[in-house]
Amino acid sequence: MVQSRWQLAQQQLAQCRSKHSVARISVSLDKWHGVVPGNCSLLRTQWRGNKTMTMRNTHSDVASAKAPAEVSTNLLKGSIRIVTIVLMVTAAAAPLVVVSTYIPISYGYGSGFATSLTYLAAMLILLLFAVGFAQMAKRITAAGAFYNFTTQGLGRPAGLGAGWTVMLAYSMIAPAISGGFGYFTSAMFRDYLGLDIPWWVCSIGGLALMFLMSYFKVTFAGKVLGIALGLEVLVVFFVATAIIVQGGAEGQMVEALNPAAFLAAPAVGLGFFFAFWSWIGFETTAIYGEETSDPKKSVPKATYIAVITLGLFYAFAAYAGIVGFGSETPEQATNLLGEYFFVLADMYTWPVVGVLMDFLVITGFFACAFAFHNNASRYFFSMGRDRILSPKLGRTHKEHKSPYVANAVQAGIAIVTVSIFALLGADPLLHLGTWLPIFCTAGVVFVQMTVSISVIAYFNRIGRTGWLDRWKSFIAPLLGAVAQFIVLVLLTIYIPFIAEHDILALNLIPLYVILIFGFGVGYALYLKRRRPETYQRIGTIYEDEEDAAVQPETVAAKTR
Repeated sequence: MVQSRWQLAQQQLAQCRSKHSVARISVSLDKWHGVVPGNCSLLRTQWRGNKTMTMRNTHSDVASAKAPAEVSTNLLKGSIRIVTIVLMVTAAAAPLVVVSTYIPISYGYGSGFATSLTYLAAMLILLLFAVGFAQMAKRITAAGAFYNFTTQGLGRPAGLGAGWTVMLAYSMIAPAISGGFGYFTSAMFRDYLGLDIPWWVCSIGGLALMFLMSYFKVTFAGKVLGIALGLEVLVVFFVATAIIVQGGAEGQMVEALNPAAFLAAPAVGLGFFFAFWSWIGFETTAIYGEETSDPKKSVPKATYIAVITLGLFYAFAAYAGIVGFGSETPEQATNLLGEYFFVLADMYTWPVVGVLMDFLVITGFFACAFAFHNNASRYFFSMGRDRILSPKLGRTHKEHKSPYVANAVQAGIAIVTVSIFALLGADPLLHLGTWLPIFCTAGVVFVQMTVSISVIAYFNRIGRTGWLDRWKSFIAPLLGAVAQFIVLVLLTIYIPFIAEHDILALNLIPLYVILIFGFGVGYALYLKRRRPETYQRIGTIYEDEEDAAVQPETVAAKTR
């Protein structure tokens, strides 16, 4: 009798897994007495995959046993509109931070007079990538984005490798940007209030505030980022327009739009590094897909809107900065660096605008770090929900539906990272704010290249119809992958120039990226052999309506 009930329980498990694609199922033989044919609700709880079940012949206990407390693992569906997604992406890009910090560096040390063209070229490269990215987003909705997309295209091992790489890259961006936030906040306290507060105290305080904000609904974060972003864009647009309308130092600089300017650039690779660094995080559109009311339409639209608007905005601001100082742009940028656009604001607008920029650059750094805090948290959440990392990371708040455990872990990692740099006496801008972004940029661009290849593989399997479909799912992703490979080569060549130090540990950053990706692949193969139930969860799609997506089981079978 016991044997027959055991077999019945096993059969019901198999039926439930195939029918509902439930990834987290556990069966305790405290409950097996009540298994009814066709009743999956008794089985759809938490599966630990260890087949260790305790048999008890206590039927009376079963009748009186209370159901275990339900743990929330779902994000708040339908809570985000396309406007909020675009705000998250552009906040991660931090327009004022890019314009005030990275564009002047590109003037002096990177693309020179071709800086505006560099941003336009980067926009075109990312648009090629976005074409295939959008095609995947129309079919697959998942908080893991790159992680899930790569799993669907290239299989579980490559998917976990991409997931590990982008998760660690995003996890390091938050402390890297927090270094700039701490630096400028400390300067504000000193200049305006006469208080001498160390930069690392401001950075850690900001990271703690990010965790508190991310504890609540993501819509709250969207409102905060929206206000800060709106002010940033308005101020930069106003200053840039004022410079161009007034004719700058020597009139309009049409030579800045001549491709020949690339030939005279100090270091084109450095210019492209800062250009791509300015866009990192635009995959936020897919990360928030599970929390969007209509992800199949909203995510692709938001992706195109974010890439194009940011590209045109950066190119416009970069051109205005060249017009502002004319032929002296590279020299002035080398001397002024972070003060470049603040000086232009004083020259072509009113003093109050410069004061406003002093405060907005702080909110810009905060908004940028906060956006990446949310990005990294959702990757930790995805890994936890798939049981690759601790299942606790896959929990969401019962009321707010925020991934609060993953948020806490990400905040802890960022605080520890900032503390280590502070204890070593590192500079928040030159070291924390420059060395970490090299790794982050290399990691994200490498994963974007991998995703482009995944798009091709995915559609090779499910098929294409018509020339337009071939463009979207083969030609554009192929061109995007090649272009991003070239960017990676340039980044590798110019690492010593970017870091201003020829340090072996920094020069090996591309190797770190490959090793992290390889570790993810190797760990997936280990799971396949030793923990097959966990292996099956890699890249699981949790959206209910994924009719067009190829399930990971199918991918694994076809990519072994």
